[in-house]
Amino acid sequence: MINRRITASAVALTAVGVLAGCSGSDEGKKYDVPKSLCGISLDSGLIDELLPSGSKIDVQEKNPGPSRKRCQVIIDGESAFEVSQEWWPEGDTVVDVAQGVPEVESAVLTDDSDSLLTGTGAVQQARCTSSERPDHVLFITAQVHADGVDDSAAMQELITAYTRAVEGSATCR
Repeated sequence: MINRRITASAVALTAVGVLAGCSGSDEGKKYDVPKSLCGISLDSGLIDELLPSGSKIDVQEKNPGPSRKRCQVIIDGESAFEVSQEWWPEGDTVVDVAQGVPEVESAVLTDDSDSLLTGTGAVQQARCTSSERPDHVLFITAQVHADGVDDSAAMQELITAYTRAVEGSATCR
């Protein structure tokens, strides 16, 4: 069940994630962290914090349907992280989208209700429209699949930066 809490709770959750220090670590990373996720450029430091150690990295774009674009990061043959862009009918909310994202099961809903966040997942509504998809809203999801990676501060930075980058891309025109 998704809990609705005030932003102060989100700040507290972020502080716990920072203090716990459970984010991905450069120790044991023998691969180069990408500077983009399937065409969306980001500071590689934002991605790095949410990836586990390993030897080989592979980034794959998958489009399971016309209204969904998924970017999967695979470390040593195992899915470690993914972000996706999904167009949902107008009126749907981050809570609706989150029902299909197990990593945000205990998420905190922000006061403005446009994002949900945990240390292993996030859902955020993008502020854009598309002439190809009238009456639809774009949502961005991020999910960590790797064991031992749980960092709400890093997830918040990544989902915000990724969403803003998507809003400035051709996807939102």
